[in-house]
Amino acid sequence: MAKLFIVATETSGDFLGGELLCELHKLHPDLQVTGVGGPQMQAQGLRPIYRVSDFNVMGLFEVISQLKRLKRQFNHMVKEVNTWKPDAVVLIDAPDFNMRFAKALTEQNIPVIYYVGPQVWAWRAKRAAQLAKLVDHIMLLFEFEAPFYKGLDCKASVVGHPLVDELTRFKMAHKEDPPRTNQKPRVVLAPGSRKREVSSLLPIMLELIDMRPEYQFALALAPTIEPQSLELGARRDRIVIGQMRPLMASADAAVVASGTATLETGLMGVPMVVGYRLSSASYVLAKRLVKTPHVALVNIVLGERVVPELIQGAFQPEAVARHLDLLVKPTPERSYMADKFAQLNDLLGGEGASRRAAQIVSEYLS
Repeated sequence: MAKLFIVATETSGDFLGGELLCELHKLHPDLQVTGVGGPQMQAQGLRPIYRVSDFNVMGLFEVISQLKRLKRQFNHMVKEVNTWKPDAVVLIDAPDFNMRFAKALTEQNIPVIYYVGPQVWAWRAKRAAQLAKLVDHIMLLFEFEAPFYKGLDCKASVVGHPLVDELTRFKMAHKEDPPRTNQKPRVVLAPGSRKREVSSLLPIMLELIDMRPEYQFALALAPTIEPQSLELGARRDRIVIGQMRPLMASADAAVVASGTATLETGLMGVPMVVGYRLSSASYVLAKRLVKTPHVALVNIVLGERVVPELIQGAFQPEAVARHLDLLVKPTPERSYMADKFAQLNDLLGGEGASRRAAQIVSEYLS
């Protein structure tokens, strides 16, 4: 009976882990899985020690305030691996946490597979060599990452991004859905999956409801965010609340927090404005360290500033509204985004990413 310990401490990692486990169960029907994850991984049989919500912290200085709790959870996880003795460990993204976790496992003689390479193309390029010394195999989402791992001390494979398969299935399942009855342009607000991120971006997004009554607004919430925890006030009756994909399927434009959600929105073909805000101290430090010219992942993959990025103080309702006005109707700006988004499937490796990742992990299972 194959045993796998898997760690995903973020919503995006939970999605990747859920897709990976789905494919692994096809190869190993008796697979036992424990570790850290969210609802998508739990739906695929994960027995959670901790959940994604237990690691819901954003920003360098915000992490410091939660350090004791995170350290306690970290030690518990290391002990669990040592006691349970899985055939392999899969660590998904979250390099600040997972690279330390990989280091803590080096004496246990258990294969470690790292899924989603750290963003060495953006900052701290030396992490590629550091990671290679800690793990047995690195599974990369993007082709442009591969050169950073050439000649290092572990295997590195480009598997592609599972979003391509996931969104293809979603579109097929919903292609017969009835059209939206409200004829106002629909704008989806997607403020992110971390509480700190949502509290920073959502109040500005909500101001758009008053500024643009000619639009219908919808709020896409991650599973980690409870609708009743949000201070929506009277606007609650003027906004549709739901899951991201069904809302995006009928969206004319979107305002999206920087991250994987920008890729998902691009693959859905929805033109967008991207917002990005950290605490002042975290942003000053990040600005000194980050080398990439873009913050939106969709722009990084496309290799140019296709989607407007409103960063820190630039993320204001007036600025967002000006961009939205160019995106909800036929304009050159909207057409240009659509043309660029059509390239994303191929740039993300096409179909079969999770299957390719599962085949690699399977090689390390008994």
